[in-house]
Amino acid sequence: MEPAHHQHQQSGDPSPRKSASVTPQTLNSTQLHALLDILTHHETYTEVESFKHPATISGYGYPFAQRTKNDSTSAPTYATDSSSPLLAGVLRTIVLSFPGIRDLPPEFWHQKFQGILEKLAEANLSESYDKGSLGARKTLATAASSIHEVVSRGILGGLEQGEKRDLKGNYDRSQAEVLERAWEDAVHELLYGNLIDELFRCAAEQKSLEEHSSGVQAAVDYIIIHLATLLHHVFVLTPEGPYLLKLMENVHKLLPYSMVKQTLRIGNAATMIHGMMRLLLAKVGVGALSNWVGLTQDADDGMNLLQKIISMVLSWDNTESRKTIDKIEKTRGQLALSKCQLDAIKVHVDKPREEHDEARNHSISTPETMVVTILRRSNPSLLKNLTEEQHAQYLEYFSTLLMIRDREEIPNVLCRQQPDLLTKAVRDLVAAFEPFIRVLHEHVDLREHVAAVEGFIGDFINIGKAKPKNGNGFLSSWTSGSPKNDTEARTPSVEDYVILLRRNRQLLYNFLHQVASQCPYLTNDFRVWCNSTIKVFQQHQRPPSEHEQSTKSPDSSKSRKRPGGAGAVSSNLQHLFSSLPSSTRERILPSINAHASYLSSLENLSRKRMQTILDNLPPDDPPSFPRPTSSLSNSGWSTPLSWGWSGGGGDSRKPSPPPTTTTTTTTTGNTMPLKQSYAGPGMFLSRWQQLLDDTVIGPATLDGKLRSGRDVKGQLAMGKTGVMKEGGLDPAKLVRMAEEEAPRAPDVKVVVEALGGEFKGLVGDILKENGRFAVGVDRVGERHDCGRVRHRDRVEV
Repeated sequence: MEPAHHQHQQSGDPSPRKSASVTPQTLNSTQLHALLDILTHHETYTEVESFKHPATISGYGYPFAQRTKNDSTSAPTYATDSSSPLLAGVLRTIVLSFPGIRDLPPEFWHQKFQGILEKLAEANLSESYDKGSLGARKTLATAASSIHEVVSRGILGGLEQGEKRDLKGNYDRSQAEVLERAWEDAVHELLYGNLIDELFRCAAEQKSLEEHSSGVQAAVDYIIIHLATLLHHVFVLTPEGPYLLKLMENVHKLLPYSMVKQTLRIGNAATMIHGMMRLLLAKVGVGALSNWVGLTQDADDGMNLLQKIISMVLSWDNTESRKTIDKIEKTRGQLALSKCQLDAIKVHVDKPREEHDEARNHSISTPETMVVTILRRSNPSLLKNLTEEQHAQYLEYFSTLLMIRDREEIPNVLCRQQPDLLTKAVRDLVAAFEPFIRVLHEHVDLREHVAAVEGFIGDFINIGKAKPKNGNGFLSSWTSGSPKNDTEARTPSVEDYVILLRRNRQLLYNFLHQVASQCPYLTNDFRVWCNSTIKVFQQHQRPPSEHEQSTKSPDSSKSRKRPGGAGAVSSNLQHLFSSLPSSTRERILPSINAHASYLSSLENLSRKRMQTILDNLPPDDPPSFPRPTSSLSNSGWSTPLSWGWSGGGGDSRKPSPPPTTTTTTTTTGNTMPLKQSYAGPGMFLSRWQQLLDDTVIGPATLDGKLRSGRDVKGQLAMGKTGVMKEGGLDPAKLVRMAEEEAPRAPDVKVVVEALGGEFKGLVGDILKENGRFAVGVDRVGERHDCGRVRHRDRVEV
C-alpha cells in the first residue's frame, strides 16, 4: 500500500549528476518517493528505539497518560505533541478502533499496559553494543520497525484511485509480475471497490476465500510467499533464529492444550470462560489468600500458570549460562583471570542506567572495548598485563552476565511485580472480548480450532530444524548436490515455508467460514471495522498547514499541484525540500538520487527472487481438507477435520459434509520443492537488514576498533547457549549467500540531518489534525446487533 509503485521508479532521472549544475527547488516523483522512504525509515526506528527510555511512553500521547506526581488522584492527561507520532498514528487509526480493543477501559492503557512498558524500560536491559552481537530483542525490534514503516508510509501517502480492476480476469500464478499485479489490483479494490464486502460474503458461502476470483487466488499466493520469506528470515537466517525457535517449542510443550479443550467442552459460555481464567490466571498461595481476605493489599501472591510458563521459558538457559560463568571463574594456568577484574565486571552489570550509558559513550568515543572501559573506570591498574586471550574471556564473561540479568529482569517485570499488572491486563482483555467469545462458543466448536493451532505450531517448529537430505517428508528434497552420507542435514529453505503455509491455509479458511456462516452479527461488526479502517490508506491530498503557507517558497504553488511519488504528502515534502538553503539542497540531492536507484534495484531483485521461488515450487493444488489419518496432535487429540464438525456449541452445531477430495498430502507427505533458495522477495527485508547492519557493535579486541552489525552478521552472542542447528548451513554463510546479489544501501545521513526533525514535526501536525491520524475523546455508547453496548473512545489531542 505504499504510495509510490514501481512505475514511479521509472520516471525522472535519479542520477547524481544533476546536482553538478543548478540544484532544482522541486523533486520529481521518483525523488519524492525516495525521500519519503528515507524519512519514514529513520523516524520509525528512532521511535521504536526510544522505548528503552522510561519517559518515552509518558510523552506518547493518547491512550498513554503523562506521568505526574499525583497520578493516583488526578484524572489522566495526554501529551498533545506525541514523542512517537508515526507509532501513535498507526495505533490510533487502526488498532484502537478494532472490535474488542475499542471496549478496553482507559485504565488498561494508561495504568496496566503503560506500567508494563515503563517497568521493562526501567529494567535497563542490555544493548547489542555491550554484548558484541545482535540479540533477539534487536532482531525482533528492527523487524517490527521495518513492517511498521511500510504501514506508516501507506497511511501518510495513501494509494491513488484508478480504474476499476477486474479480479475475475486471467492471472498466471507462475509469473512474479502477475502476482504483483494481482496484489495491486486486490489492494485497489479493497480501498475503492467492494472487495471487503465480497470477501465477507464469500467466507460465509464458500469454504475458501480463493473461490472468490482468480485475482484473489493470485493475491493469496503473493501474501504466502512474502510471509514465508519473513518467517524464513527470522527463524533461519538470523543467528537468534534457533534460540527463538527453542523458546517457541518450550512454550508449545508447556501450554495445556488438553485442559483447554476439555474446558471448551463446557456448554455454558460463562462457566467456560470462568474455568479458562481459573486455569491460566488463578494463584494459590498465602499472599493470594491474605489479599483475597483483605488482610494485605498487593502482597506477593506467587505466580499463576501463565506467568510460570513465561518464567520457566525465559530462565531455562540460565542454568547453562551460569555453568559458563563458573567455568570462566575457575580457569587456571596462564589464562587464569583475576578475581578483582571479575568483581569489577560484576559490579558494573548491576549499576544503574546512567553509569551504563556513561561507560558505553566513553567506549564509543575512545574507542575501546567495554571490558577495558569498565576496568579502567574501576581501577586503571587492573589493565596491567592484560593479554588478548584473557580479554576474550572477560568479554565472554561480561556478555554472559548481561544475558543472565536480562532473563531475570523480564520475568521479574511480568511475573513478580506488585501489583500484578500482567494478570490484570489479561483479565481486561478477556472481559473486552467476552461477548465475542460467547457468540463463538455458542455457534462454533472452538476445540477443533485449538487442535488445528496446536498441530500447525508443531509442524512449524519441526520445519525450522535441519532435516536429513534424503529423509521423509517435504523437507527431504535436495537437488543441488548429493549428500555425503545418509545423516547429512540441510537447512530449511523459503520454499519449505511456502509449502507449509499452502498446506495449512485451509485451516484458516475453515475458521473464517464457520464464523461467517454461523455468526453473521459478529462478522458484520468486523466488516464495518474493515470498511472504515481501510479508508486511511486512500489518497487524499493534504492541504498545507498555516506554517507552510506563511513560509512557502516561490515555486511551492507549482509543486503543490503536482502529483508525486509521496502521495498525499508530496506537496509537504516538496515544501520541506524547497525551504532548505540552496547549498543544503545541493548537498542532499545526490543521496536522494542514490537512494532512488537503490530502491529501484531492490524492487527488481525482489521480483527476481519471487520468480525463482515460483520456479522451484511444485504445482499448487486447490486448498482442501487434510486427511484425518495424519491429523493427530501431540497431546493425543484428533485435529479438527477428523471430527467432521463445521460448527459447535449447543444445538446449533452441524457436522461438516465429507471432504470433496482427500488427495492432498499433509506436511508429512512427499510434496517437496524442486530446488531450494535462501532469499525471498520483499523490499522490507533489505530495509530490515540495513537496520541490523548499521547497528554499532563494541570492539572485540584490545586495539579498540568499532564494529557494525554487518561485521557480526550470523554470529551468536558470546557465551550464549541457545540451541544451534544440528547440521545444515551456518547462519552467517546463509546471510552472505542471500546478500550476494543485494545492492548496498547508500549513506543518507545528510538527508536525515537536514530534514529528519522537520519531517517529525510534519507527522506530528498530521497526527493532531481531524484527518487520518485523529482520534476523538467523547465516549459514545453504541448498541450493536450482537446484543451489547460498545463504547467508541475518541480523544482530541
